[in-house]
Amino acid sequence: MLRVHFTAGDGAGWALDEDLRQIRQSLKGRIVESGPWAADVIHAAFWQNLSMVSDAGLRDAYVVAHADNPPFFYVRQPEFGRGQRQVDLWIARSREALGQFRQLGLPVEHIPYTIDPGLFFPIPDRAALREEFGLPRDAYVIANFHRDTEGADLRSPKVQKAPELLVAILRRLKTAGCPIHVLLAGPRRHWIRGALEQAGVPFTFVGRPGIAGDDFRENILDRKTLNRLYNAADLFVVPSRWEGGPQAVMEAAAARCKILSTRLGVARDILEPESLFAEAGEAFERIRQDIERNVLTRTLEIQHDRFKAEHTTARLESGLRSLYDRLEADVPPRAPGVSKRARGFLREAAHTFHRRTTRSARPKEVGWSHRSGHDSELDDIMEMVARALTTLGIRRVEPAPGRALIIGYGPVAVGAPVFQFCGPGGLSGEVRSPGLILVPSVQDLLNLRENGVSAPALVFPYAVRAESAASGEPFLVKAGDRSASLRVWEALGSGRPVVYPANSAYYEQVFHAGVAYVDDPAQAIALAAANSRELRALSKVPDEAALAGFLLKVLAIYHG
Repeated sequence: MLRVHFTAGDGAGWALDEDLRQIRQSLKGRIVESGPWAADVIHAAFWQNLSMVSDAGLRDAYVVAHADNPPFFYVRQPEFGRGQRQVDLWIARSREALGQFRQLGLPVEHIPYTIDPGLFFPIPDRAALREEFGLPRDAYVIANFHRDTEGADLRSPKVQKAPELLVAILRRLKTAGCPIHVLLAGPRRHWIRGALEQAGVPFTFVGRPGIAGDDFRENILDRKTLNRLYNAADLFVVPSRWEGGPQAVMEAAAARCKILSTRLGVARDILEPESLFAEAGEAFERIRQDIERNVLTRTLEIQHDRFKAEHTTARLESGLRSLYDRLEADVPPRAPGVSKRARGFLREAAHTFHRRTTRSARPKEVGWSHRSGHDSELDDIMEMVARALTTLGIRRVEPAPGRALIIGYGPVAVGAPVFQFCGPGGLSGEVRSPGLILVPSVQDLLNLRENGVSAPALVFPYAVRAESAASGEPFLVKAGDRSASLRVWEALGSGRPVVYPANSAYYEQVFHAGVAYVDDPAQAIALAAANSRELRALSKVPDEAALAGFLLKVLAIYHG
C-alpha cells in the first residue's frame, strides 16, 4: 500500500474539512496514512495547504491536489506559481475546471465535487419547516447561505460571491410586486442584511444576528439544519462570479430545492438551462415565471438524478480508488530507513517552526531591466510596476547575479531569479529561466500557452485608474480579438460595460460587468446599454494598492 500524507482542511468544520473527511473515508483501507517525511504521496484537499510541507518533502513525494476553485481564479493568486511547479496531478472538481487546467497545460484528472447523500434529502412537510424558522407561509422564499463578506472586512461585499447581484435581482422582484421573502443563513452575512434592510426587502436570518464582529464560528450551521432550510425554501440562488462548486448546488439538488445559478462550476454540470442565468434581468424573469407558473418544477428530478449519478461520495470513492490503483503501479514506494525518516521528521518540524515564526521581510531593492520604446503597452505596464515599487519603498537597481530581477524588455543578469512582465502583445524576447511570467489577464496567459510558452505564469492586478465621467456606452471586443485586455481594463475603469466573445477568456476580467455574445453582438450591446448603470455597479477592477500587495507577496514567496 502507498503511504499517504493528507494536508489539513480549513479547521472549522466547513467545506474543506468536509472534503478532507470524504477523501479519507473514500481511501480507507486502500492506503496507509503517514507523516510527510515518509509519504509516497502527499494529497491536499486544499492545494494552498501544501505550504505546510517543506519544498524538499514535496519534491520527494508524488503530489496530488484538489482545486476547490477554478484554475482561472488561482492564476491570480501569488502562491499558484509554486503550485504549477509542485503539483504532479491536479484534481478538477467540475468540467469547467477540467477544461481550464487543460488550457493552462497542467496535468489533471476529473473527479467531481461530491457531498454525502445521507445529509441532504427532501422533507415533505414544508409548512412545518416554515413555522419552525418563522417564515411566512404564503411568500415565495428565496434562499442563500453563502458568506457575503470576508472576515477582515465585514462591510464590503465578497467579490467571489457577488451578493450585489442577488440584491439587484431582489430589488427588481420587489419593484414588480412579487411576494418574495429572503432566507439567509451562515456566517458573515453582515453586508447583505444591511443591503436588504435598506432596500426594504423582507428577510429572515437563521443564526445569531447580534454579533457585530466576525461570526464565522458562531454562525456556522450543522448540515442537518441546512437540509431543513433548503426544504423550507422555494428557490436557492447562486449569484457568484466564480466557483469550484459550490456545494450549495449539490445540496439543493439533493434536497430537490429549485436552484438558479450563474453559469459556473458544478452548476453547469448539474443544472438544466432554465436553472442558469447570466445577468439580473434574466434571473428576475425566470423567478417571476416560476412564481406565476411554477416553471422550474420540471428541473427538480433531472437535477436530482444528475447529482445522484455523479456527485455523491460513492462517485468520489470510485474515482479516488481508480486513481490510486494507477499510482500504485507508477509511483515507486519510498520505504525510507529509520535515519532518513528521522532526518525528514526534523526537516518538517523545522519547516513548521519557520513558517509559524518567520515574517517575510520587505526587500529593500530589486534589479530592474526595461528599455522603453519597444512595446507601448508593455511600457505602460512597467511604468505602473515602477510606481508600485516606489509606493512600497523598494529601490530599482541594476541587474546582478543572485538579485531578484524584474524585466520587461531588456538584458538579464546570469543567475538572477526573474519576474518577467509581458503585455497583450506577448513576450518581448525569450523566456527567462528560472523565472515567473506575469501578464495582465487570463486571456493573455492563454495566448502564451497557445504559442507554446509553458513556463509558470500568473495574472497580476492591472492597476485601473477609475475615471469620474462614465459614458455608459458599451465597449465591444470584436470576435477573434485576443489582445484587448488593457482596453478592457480601461473601459471597466471608465464605467463602461464590456461586450465580449463568449469563446474568449475576457469573462475573467469582466465577470458581471458586461455581456457575452456568440455570433452577432448587436443584442448584447443593446442589453449592456440598457443596463449600464447596474452593470457598472457590479464592476470590480484592481487598483494600485492591489498591485503593490501582489508584488510584495510574489517577491516574498519566490525570493523571500
